This record gives sequence, structure tokens and C-alpha cells, in this order.
Amino acid sequence: MPPSITGDVLKVVKGLLSPQIIDNRLNPYHLAVATRAYWIQSHILRIPDRFGFFSPSPPRLQVHQSDWLIILVTMFGVLLCTAFFLSGTVALLYRLGERPVPTLLGPMVALTVVTMASLWVLQCFDPRRALDYDWRDWKVRKE
Repeated sequence: MPPSITGDVLKVVKGLLSPQIIDNRLNPYHLAVATRAYWIQSHILRIPDRFGFFSPSPPRLQVHQSDWLIILVTMFGVLLCTAFFLSGTVALLYRLGERPVPTLLGPMVALTVVTMASLWVLQCFDPRRALDYDWRDWKVRKE
């Protein structure tokens, strides 16, 4: 049973790290993340569409927003690991009697918050959110 779960998790991670467009089709993993995240944002959190990270827009934009979310979560994880490492270092030095400046953690938290907020603002004011934006790398298939 565990190898099956591991294989499924690896398949999902591989799908999430794949490009936005595969064989002129939108990545289904990105699209699933985007539609579910928009539902959570609008129905559970009740964030208005203009302030939310996700929008009820064409599927191509939703895939793009999902890709941004994956980058944002990865960046947050790296910054969080760095903050934990720094706090552990400060605690160790404090215990050894070095008495480092305790304000070392303040700038790290501020850097994390500013980075995440700036990426959110960039996403909210992204020109791709316009209804008439022309996606040059992908066109809707008309059969």
C-alpha cells in the first residue's frame, strides 16, 4: 500500500512542477488547483474577486495563477526554513552566552512578509487579468 501512495504523491508533484501548457493543452493539475483554490477563496474565505489571488477567469489565466501559487508556496517554504534556522542559531548563541542582538529575527520576519505581500500585489495587478489579454503561447481549440 505505501508504494502506491508514494507513487501517487510523486505523480502529483511531477504534474505540479510541469509546464503550464503540455501539447497545446492546459496542465490539468494546475487547472484543478486553480479552480479549487478559487472556490475556497470565494466561498469559504469570502474574499472579493478583485482582491483575491485567484479569479473566475479563462482557464489559461487560472493555470497561470496556479503556477504563481506554487512559486509563492515554494518561496514561503524557503523563507520559513531560513527563519527557523536563524532562530535556532540565535537560541544556540544565546544559550552559549554570546547574547546576540535579538532583533535579528525581526528583519527576517519583515523580509518574509514584504516578499509575500509584494508577490500578492503583483498578482492582483497583473496585466494578464484583463479580459482582453492575448495569450500568445496558447489558443482555445475550436473543433
